[in-house]
Amino acid sequence: MDTNSIEKAYKRYANIYDLTFDRIFHHGRELSAGLLEPMPGDRILEVGVGTGLTLPFFPDECQITGIDLSEHMLTKAHQKVASHGMKNVEVIQMDAMKMDFPDNHFDSVIAAYVISVVPDPVCVLKEMLRVCKKGGRVVFINHFQCDNRLISSLERLVSPLSRHLGFKTDLELEPLLSQVPELSVQKVEGVNLYNYWKVVQGINNKDATAKEGVNC
Repeated sequence: MDTNSIEKAYKRYANIYDLTFDRIFHHGRELSAGLLEPMPGDRILEVGVGTGLTLPFFPDECQITGIDLSEHMLTKAHQKVASHGMKNVEVIQMDAMKMDFPDNHFDSVIAAYVISVVPDPVCVLKEMLRVCKKGGRVVFINHFQCDNRLISSLERLVSPLSRHLGFKTDLELEPLLSQVPELSVQKVEGVNLYNYWKVVQGINNKDATAKEGVNC
């Protein structure tokens, strides 16, 4: 998958995304937002804000920034922000693999159902850690390849097709986490239907003196 194919896929999904995915992903979004454990005044980044379905779960006392690659999904998010009077929310078109934010800009970062969509999941996680303060919470929720051998073999089989639809079905969690050792994982919990999705809560233990920037 590349950014062009992702943009094309989510241009198709934008008008039906909420109707299709709101209910089945609702619990995971609510749980993930809560795991940030935000404090009043915190700056929170949502990577892959999409149509804005997670935005209602953030406290009004926090400053929320949402980014997404798809302008068509963001149009829906802008409409939600306006209709709900979310004055503490800003949504911006931006590539999660090369964010425009400075290092250590946010108190916490969240990504809901995004990691298996992007071309380079490791790059996105490293960017999330870069823009998050050391000690800040990083939370992401996604489907990862199942531990069951039969199901995982099916996931690998259909992955070439799913990539044309805009996501991967065979992304493995442990190899992914091994490539971001600066993320100290606190919790991994199954959520949504049959616990088929996992929410990962971690603490950003990056070296605050490390050279700025991420090489993806």
